[in-house]
Amino acid sequence: MTPLAAGYVVRSPTAADIEAGQRMLDDIETAECGEPRHHDNRLAVDFDDPRIDLDRSAWLVTAPPDPAGAFAGLALVRDPHATGEIIVDHYVHPDHFGRGVSDVLLDRAEERAAQMAATLPSEAAPALFVWASPGSEGHERLLARGYAVARETYEMRIDLAGEPPTPDWPAGIAARPLRLGRDEQAVYAADIDGFAEHFLFEAQPYDEWRRRFMDLPGVDPELWLIAWDGGEVAGYASGAAADDGGLVNALAVRRPWRRRGLGQALLVGQFLAFARRGVTPVRLYVDAQNATGAVALYERVGMRVERRFDVLRKSVA
Repeated sequence: MTPLAAGYVVRSPTAADIEAGQRMLDDIETAECGEPRHHDNRLAVDFDDPRIDLDRSAWLVTAPPDPAGAFAGLALVRDPHATGEIIVDHYVHPDHFGRGVSDVLLDRAEERAAQMAATLPSEAAPALFVWASPGSEGHERLLARGYAVARETYEMRIDLAGEPPTPDWPAGIAARPLRLGRDEQAVYAADIDGFAEHFLFEAQPYDEWRRRFMDLPGVDPELWLIAWDGGEVAGYASGAAADDGGLVNALAVRRPWRRRGLGQALLVGQFLAFARRGVTPVRLYVDAQNATGAVALYERVGMRVERRFDVLRKSVA
């Protein structure tokens, strides 16, 4: 392991660090793919997440005095799932590679994970899960520390040219935008059903789900498309303008309505909403080994894999 270089300091982050921390995330993304891809409110949401204790489960590495106020690295550890999965966010600024930043952050994260594991039921199988871009310093350090690639996540993209076709809705389905103050509880229930088989999914309390996905600055109900079968939500898609384009945040179809073309109709409906605003490209993130065959669906409507992340796993003693 590489020791932390002289002059670097590890401390707990605070809300005052959000702006500079977001700049660090943008710099990391720009170095890896030529442009920033993180949402502007990414750290604001994470720092307000009740599953992250900023005092005990988050660490910021500051560099020697820098007039730009740039940070060198950040790690966040979320509270474990009941079955033992512990998700870690791990970032290192490219200007500070090779100076021990990655190792000191992972040391802290693994120590905290061991403390969390001790509180889990005996039947749990505690393990850390970290996302990293292949070839990055973080990915290399994870492999060197005994992490193994468990699966992949794809960033997929489509560049809309003109207006997409009108969605072909299954019989009995009526789709409309989100009605704030009326639809939230029904969409929340559909979210839990639709993502129940998703990798590392764990249902959140309604208030937390709403805080993360609806009670955010700039949320546009016209970019949420809810598919109704009578009085039941059969599925939904949510989108947002982000990163000079559009982002499909979520696409969920409940089991009784699957294999009827509803997922494709929802996605095409999202493309239509973005195109009418002149938004292109449109991106989404998907588990490459998704149990519902989502990658094939996205490719069928013209999306392509633009970027790959590995999901690395390490058991916690």
